[in-house]
Amino acid sequence: MNVVFSYGMGANGTAALLRLLFEPATRPPELADDLSNLIVITAQTGDEFLDTAVMVEQHIYPLLAARRVRTVQVARAGHYERDGIVVLDDTREPILCLTSGAYALLEEMTSTATVPQSKDRKHSQKFKGWVIDQWLKTNIGDEPYLHVMGYDVSEPDRVAGDLALGLPNKIPWYPLVDWGWDWDACERYIFARLGVRWKRSHCVECPFAFSVTKGGRARTIPRLLAHPHQAMDALTMEYLAVACNPKQGLIAGKEQLYDLIADWPGGPILLKLFHHHLDAAEWAVYDVQRGFGRKPDDPMKRGQPARSMRPLITGSRTDMLAHLERAAGLLGRRLETDGRHWRVWWRRRGIYFPTVEHLLTAAPALAQHKTNSSFPKLWREGLKATRQLELAI
Repeated sequence: MNVVFSYGMGANGTAALLRLLFEPATRPPELADDLSNLIVITAQTGDEFLDTAVMVEQHIYPLLAARRVRTVQVARAGHYERDGIVVLDDTREPILCLTSGAYALLEEMTSTATVPQSKDRKHSQKFKGWVIDQWLKTNIGDEPYLHVMGYDVSEPDRVAGDLALGLPNKIPWYPLVDWGWDWDACERYIFARLGVRWKRSHCVECPFAFSVTKGGRARTIPRLLAHPHQAMDALTMEYLAVACNPKQGLIAGKEQLYDLIADWPGGPILLKLFHHHLDAAEWAVYDVQRGFGRKPDDPMKRGQPARSMRPLITGSRTDMLAHLERAAGLLGRRLETDGRHWRVWWRRRGIYFPTVEHLLTAAPALAQHKTNSSFPKLWREGLKATRQLELAI
């Protein structure tokens, strides 16, 4: 039986893996003494902090190579499941941690002008869980396998969620739960074994990384300042999303990463680089329409939304803002700005649902033309309700 260790590169997984490597008594009976049936697999999202890759290359891969542990790195190949996956590396002598992946989560976010949602972990399943499952289907098939996950004793909800996922031949094992280890215990074990403080593993744009109660901001913002090229990607993603929808923001849809960095020591220097980055980018004018349904029991509660977004023209930032200003004049509207973004509102959403909103905006030319399948119906219903309300008033 194969023992598959899903290695997410964080402290939890690192501590569990180290203990299995150094303490044979902690190993499950299914694991061979020579570790020949152990597979350590990582799904690369494309947006991991580079310092995580450096730590893995310096401290973990040499241990795996010395024991000739099969080490696999995989990544999603594209937006659709039909695009499949890419095997980045499959070796018993791992050297490079290929965090750039193949199709990055940031690429998906910018192509749709959105940000990751902090209320769920759907992107984790899409870019990690599903990818690993596809590799397992091809390489293990229907044979039972022990699947080792690094959730700790403080994460019962994530354990419960994981039990419902994966392949039918999966036999799950959560060693940290069995050992009663939490995050602090994992950090202590890593330091005792390696003499280093392990950094958190997450994408640069992960909204969960900016938690106030868990000290996330104090850890994550300095990492962004230390990796300005990666910070540019996260800031650009957020800028595009907010330009197309002012109600968006990377942190729980309420706060913007830009503002957090602006208030951080050294942050204004990074933001100055970001403004230069925006000036040098190719821009587009976007036509953004949204239709909003209503809850059956309350016309003041928003139902299902749907969007249609089209890039109309591309060019320099200066030219796109000039086009936007000209459009405002032709439509008899004002060119509005919040200081960072510019928009021309054709229709604003009402307080009663169904309703619609329609705006023109300018932002980096990264988003693609996309119309949700439910948009035409919601747009018609919202437009009809809005006109009826206008007549009634």
